[in-house]
Parts: sequence; structure tokens; C-alpha cells
Amino acid sequence: MTTAVVAPPASRLTPRRGRSAFRRNLAGWLFLSPAVILIAAFTLAPFAQAILLSFQEWDGISPDTPFVGLENYQRVFEDEIFWASMRNVLVFAAIGFVGGVGIALAMAIAVNKSTRGRAFFRTAFYLPGVFSVVVVGLMFSWIFNPSVGILNRILEVAGLSELEQNWLGDPAWALPSVAAVFVWYHWGFAFLLFLAGLQDIPAELYEAASLDGARAWARFRFITWPQLAPVTAIVTLLTIVGAMQIFGTVQVLTNGGPGYNTMVPTLLIYSEAFTNHRYGTAAAMSVIFGGALVVLAALQLWYTARKARA
Repeated sequence: MTTAVVAPPASRLTPRRGRSAFRRNLAGWLFLSPAVILIAAFTLAPFAQAILLSFQEWDGISPDTPFVGLENYQRVFEDEIFWASMRNVLVFAAIGFVGGVGIALAMAIAVNKSTRGRAFFRTAFYLPGVFSVVVVGLMFSWIFNPSVGILNRILEVAGLSELEQNWLGDPAWALPSVAAVFVWYHWGFAFLLFLAGLQDIPAELYEAASLDGARAWARFRFITWPQLAPVTAIVTLLTIVGAMQIFGTVQVLTNGGPGYNTMVPTLLIYSEAFTNHRYGTAAAMSVIFGGALVVLAALQLWYTARKARA
């Protein structure tokens, strides 16, 4: 005789299963809630307020905020200084990517091959990122000083006086000089990420390649670089976004000068709001520049996800 086992109706299981899933996830949501609240309060809410303010005119003092429509955006699109700042920040991003990522990767490979002094070099290369932006700016202001700066002094002692420059005062050299400071200040974090990625690559891959007669360049091209692709994507995104958000370094070193040769959007937005007291125009600049950053980050994440699926 066969005994049939009848399963309870699905409708009776669903609420209980739903409640149990909610209880399991409740602790996680509770732990996340402070971060979500802070992000909403200090990021999303101000950005929404900036969007609203970009359609208004306000001097920061008057209680009146008349609606002006797209007038602020029209003013921004016709502002040559704004577009000059956008070009400058793209140069920062390019130099930061090529210089910062390239130098950080080279240093990580060199340190990873060395068994002696790895901890020392790891600390030394990361050390620049420990200093504050103001300290770094003041330090390089002295280094780049055309009269008493150590850089021109070194060139003079080395017999290369013809290479001495007014590094921060010459329009041709100001932007590359500030970009070099940015690279020096930020390469430490990228270096640590690359070093961690290198240490996760199985040594068996290199041993097999060596047995097959692969040279150093072939091992880097077909093993190291593909294995570091996820780390490289993260470093690239952080470096480019960080370069486009540069503010303190430029403010301390050049304050956007000479002329507007080192002006960047963040500093221009700050000046427009707190110096010129045109908060509506500054808000419009913020919305345009913030939207560009969001699009850039989305494209980078999409490309990274596509490469991961390939």
C-alpha cells in the first residue's frame, strides 16, 4: 500500500518564506541605513537642491530667488573660462592616467619582484598620500619657486641652467607642473592596488611561461596585464575621476593662474559662488560638470562589466 504525501499549498509557504527572508536581511539593512541616510543627506539632497538653484538667481544673501529658467545654463555655455577649465581638467585626467597609472604599475612590478625591503618600499611609495593637500601644495610651491626653489637649484648645480623655468608662472609649464604634483600625490594608492593584484597572480603561470621560453615582455603582455585587468579598471576610474575633481592642489599652487591656464571646473564653481556671489550660475556649472562625471563613471563601469563577461 502506497502512502501519498501531500505538500502544503504554496500560498501557505510564501508569506512565511517572505517573512523569513525579510528577517534575514533586516540586520543588513539596519547596518546599511546610517550610510544610506548620510549619502542621501549630504550627496543626493544637495545635488537636488543644486539642480533647483540652477534655474534661479541668488546672491547668497537676499531672500529672493527669482526663477530665470535656462538663463544660467546659457551663461555657462557661453563662458569661455568654463570651457577652458574643462579642457584643463581633461589634460589633468590624461596626465594622471598615463603618468599615475603607468608609474604606479612600474613601481608595483619592481617591488613585487624584490623580496628584500618590500615593506619599506611599500610604505615609502604610499607616503605621499598621507600628507594633506595644503601641505603638499606649500611644499611644491617652495620646490617650484623660480628664485629659491630646489628644482632650479638642482638644475643649476647639474649645469643645466638653460632648463630653469618659472614653473608655476609660465603658462607653458604651469599646467604640467600642477599635473605632476597630482601624479606624485596620488600614485601611492594605485601602487598598493597594483601590488595586491600582482601578489594574487598564481606563480605557476610565470613558471609555465618560462619553461615555454617566454621573455619578460611576453610574460607581462600575456599574463600580468590580463590578470590585472579588473584592478586596472578600478585604478583608471579612480584616477580619472580624482583628476577631474582636483581642487585643493590647484588652489594652493596657482589658484587657477597664470591667467586661466590652470583653472579647473571645481575651482571655477567655488569662485563663481563664494567670490562672485552668483550661486545660480555656480549651480548650473555644478550640474553640468557633475553630470559629465556620472556619465564618465557609468561608461567606465559598463566597459569593465563588458570586459568581464567577454
